[in-house]
Amino acid sequence: MRYVRGTLLVLVLWYLLALSVSSPIIPYPHTVVQYIVSKGISTNIHRHVLHSLYRIFMGLSIALFFAIPIGMIAGRLRIIDSIISPVLYLLYPLPKIAFLPVFMVLFGIGDLSKLMLISVIVFFPAAVTIRDGVKEISPKYIELAKAYHLTQRQIISEIIWPAILPRIFSSLRITLGISLSVLFISESYAAKFGLGYYIMNNWVMAQYIGMYAGIVVLSLVGLALYLTTDSLEKRLVHPRKN
Repeated sequence: MRYVRGTLLVLVLWYLLALSVSSPIIPYPHTVVQYIVSKGISTNIHRHVLHSLYRIFMGLSIALFFAIPIGMIAGRLRIIDSIISPVLYLLYPLPKIAFLPVFMVLFGIGDLSKLMLISVIVFFPAAVTIRDGVKEISPKYIELAKAYHLTQRQIISEIIWPAILPRIFSSLRITLGISLSVLFISESYAAKFGLGYYIMNNWVMAQYIGMYAGIVVLSLVGLALYLTTDSLEKRLVHPRKN
């Protein structure tokens, strides 16, 4: 219900803006929806969505593949933490979009440079939050686990993993919006498919309705990703409340 109210508020503001401007630069919401329904297939907007989703999913997967073990190791071993944390704190504040030219030189102008950029954006907050989550685990739990002769695998699966899982979802929720913004920028260059390319191509061609259609679809993709994240968190972190 809250999403319905939010959508209605956005539509009302959009209509008011379109009425006040009264220009093709800001079309009415219903014309944009009609465009998506009538010309979505002919303009291959579904292919652009699939390419963007692929880049987001692969970027998140690569980031978590490295962030989870690095954060866990840094959280448990002070020596490793003293080496890793200064690097994380040094690079974390940098605007990651600045790395796009570097990645394009290193990995080419194809998908790999875009995936690496998204991965870097997600990696730093995920690694830091996972490390902090491991540090917050009471040493008593670890000592008790050792007293009961639990293996390292059991300690990780039964104690450490449940402690860091909520933090993983929190970092994903924070970085999803940033990832979509960077995805839009990265797809504006050297790409033939992707919502960023779709929006910018329509802008260059002065197809403003198509441009807004891409923006609407991109926002719907972001909403779907947030809802999916929330649903997975409820199932994996709070299964008893379902």
